[in-house]
Amino acid sequence: MMVVITGPPGAGKSKQSELLKDREHLDWLSVGPLLRSQNDPAINESIRTGRLVEDDVVNKLVADYINRIEPAKVVVIDGFPRHLHQAKWLVEFAASSRHALKAIIHLMVPVAVSKQRLARRQREDDTPEILDARLNEYEQDIAPVVGWFERASIPIHPVDGNRPVEEVFSDMDRILEHVHQSQN
Repeated sequence: MMVVITGPPGAGKSKQSELLKDREHLDWLSVGPLLRSQNDPAINESIRTGRLVEDDVVNKLVADYINRIEPAKVVVIDGFPRHLHQAKWLVEFAASSRHALKAIIHLMVPVAVSKQRLARRQREDDTPEILDARLNEYEQDIAPVVGWFERASIPIHPVDGNRPVEEVFSDMDRILEHVHQSQN
């Protein structure tokens, strides 16, 4: 089964992935590192300039990755979908996949906190212009996806990401454990 982790840039998705990645029943798919690992000049240029990689490329990489995971595992997806077309594709893919889309965990963090966290992060593609573009993209494209998932009857689990890492982790761990148990 699949669980999507969404939230604004700087919400703590990557930090939580570090804490959760060793869980035996989970497989964490972080789409940003997956794209960076392709060594594809076109993908690298999109990332470097803050543009989205084309949907067909991302969708294929996501599908290939998920199709390799055993069905007993919960695939936690970070950094995807980035807009409504990808969300619709993911629901269609899940319907024909061995992994049903079971839940959305929405990490919620105020914009000011996101900006503070992003300013401390050290990544080559984190220029102020690109960070502003990513925050705008989140507000325009990603945030509405959560509402669309809700209308598609996929359970949304809001998590306050503006708390200590351990508290956020505890909430996410509880939600993921509940989703995993509901599968068995």
